[in-house]
Amino acid sequence: MTTGDYSTKELLQQEIDLTFSTFTNEDAIGVGQELLKLALAEKAPVIVQVRIGEQIIFHSALTGSSSENDWWINRKCRVVEKFKHSSMFVRVSFEENNQSFEEHSGLDNELYAAHGGAFPIITGNGVIGMLAVSGLPQVDDHKMAIKGLLNFKQAKSLKVD
Repeated sequence: MTTGDYSTKELLQQEIDLTFSTFTNEDAIGVGQELLKLALAEKAPVIVQVRIGEQIIFHSALTGSSSENDWWINRKCRVVEKFKHSSMFVRVSFEENNQSFEEHSGLDNELYAAHGGAFPIITGNGVIGMLAVSGLPQVDDHKMAIKGLLNFKQAKSLKVD
């Protein structure tokens, strides 16, 4: 298993804990900046992206990343759009059922990737956007995404539902 021993219960709790009462374009930029700070501090060869709806609000590609990382981000984000959960949650949910996403989802693997790193932005209106990290092993992509959201929450003292 390449999912860092995550369980769907733990991953669902992350989504609940990181639900926002409101989330604006400026918030998306703030989250993107937090992710960028983390990536720069770790010298991580990643691309970070934050979307609201279909609009890309923040996108940054660091040294060592490539257009292939954009392809991964798009595939991970399609999983969040379809399942309304983090890409890691979707992967682990298949694994907990002794299935592989690639073989059992019925989705085109060129378009969808249930690999850690894409996380839903959730408000009282449901999933309104997502953030994504690509360039590290999937568990590390997921951890960076979560840490960026948590740092943003702490820095801005936003009310989280």
